[in-house]
Amino acid sequence: MPRPSLLLLPVAAALLAAPPAATPALAHPHVWITTRAELDYGPDGALRAVRHAWTFDPTYSAFAVQGLGQSPTGPVNPAALAALARDNADNLAEQGYFTQLKVNGRKVEVGAAADPAMSFADGQLTLRFTLPLKAPVAGTASLEVYDPTYFVAFSLAEGDAAATLAGAPAGCRATAHRPKHTAPAPAATGMSEAFFEAMTAASTYGVQFANRIVVAC
Repeated sequence: MPRPSLLLLPVAAALLAAPPAATPALAHPHVWITTRAELDYGPDGALRAVRHAWTFDPTYSAFAVQGLGQSPTGPVNPAALAALARDNADNLAEQGYFTQLKVNGRKVEVGAAADPAMSFADGQLTLRFTLPLKAPVAGTASLEVYDPTYFVAFSLAEGDAAATLAGAPAGCRATAHRPKHTAPAPAATGMSEAFFEAMTAASTYGVQFANRIVVAC
């Protein structure tokens, strides 16, 4: 059975690879991810990196683990998890890591994902990776995580765990903003699967469901 790439695996390939019990539902979104972010600051008070922790929904986690040739109820081979983390970090670059970062209202470029790692606990996979800024910058930061095509539904973790700061100047505070909109069921809106399949990374549909973390100092 081929190893799946969690975020970018085409639905058709997923259906062919997965046994019936592990087949994801055919309706958007296909994957649900709970996110946590840590913003890392240098001694000069400039933001220098974002550390992501993304936990996948139980159904998709079970599907992905079976794709590794593992039982969803048993231990998962650490080497297989490490390889899957690397694959996903590489593939996520094509999607800009589903991350939009601005400082003082200006878009900030991030480098390639570093230190990818994956764990499996309590029936769920968690992917961790770090996005270093190409150039550290100081100011009010705004971090958004979303999929423009809404193939993946991102939501912030509850409580203070959603956004933390490391090494930030005194007085800095992170505030989590959850989207005002909840996605309607496609059947209720008349939107077909073809509607979503026609979307690209330049689409704006998913913006209305974006999670945002604002750090003001």
